[in-house]
Amino acid sequence: MKNKLIIGAIFLLTYVVFLIATLPVTLLLNQFEIPKTINVSGVTGSVWTTNIEQVTIGEVSIQKVNARLSFWSLFTLSPKLAITFGDSFIAGPEGEFELVLSQEKAQINDLKLLIKANEIAQQLTLPLPMSAQGDIELTLANAEINLQKNNQCISAKGLATWSKAGVEALEQNIKLGDFKADIGCENGALSLLISPKNNLGLTFNAYVRQGGRITGNGFIKPGAKFPQTLNNVLPFLGNKDNQGRYRLSF
Repeated sequence: MKNKLIIGAIFLLTYVVFLIATLPVTLLLNQFEIPKTINVSGVTGSVWTTNIEQVTIGEVSIQKVNARLSFWSLFTLSPKLAITFGDSFIAGPEGEFELVLSQEKAQINDLKLLIKANEIAQQLTLPLPMSAQGDIELTLANAEINLQKNNQCISAKGLATWSKAGVEALEQNIKLGDFKADIGCENGALSLLISPKNNLGLTFNAYVRQGGRITGNGFIKPGAKFPQTLNNVLPFLGNKDNQGRYRLSF
């Protein structure tokens, strides 16, 4: 009798796991309220392997998102997903990362992101029409987001690089050199602090705040390496201060 109960329990457990494994992921997504700023389309697969045709966040579209859930992570009550997105042959960001979820926080590990600089430039309010050249590569060793306090940034450590940067403005191609920025957290916001060692004499801090709102402020102080072709752009930035700096903000 005892053996029959054990066999019955194993069968029931196996059956439940089978049901979960084959459950369409769309049924689970319907149980969650997705923020209005995020639009998800073309969802297929199961809870173990999910494919999403497109995720739109504001003005940014992410294509071909694939998420794989680790079965063993369920035993720790912190589901772990391996996520990839994008493709080198289609427009939009491309990359991969690991996402670990718990009741209190979301943890992002080993994020690698590649995006065209111009895709970011077109989202900004610029003093004159211009297009950006080159790619921006972002690597994030780890980051933690507090899910119980308006998705505040707890900690983050990473680096963003814009190599062989350039812009096309006033019918001219202008080379800007390289830019690097440290990624971290500041007062609950994800921060990106640009290194002042660049040809533009640019110092700038950008922040991703609650609700995905992006703000930034800094200065340009033309120096010996400042591209001469950009001198015609400086009047669009306003008047320089007593230190020879032009203020930037958005």
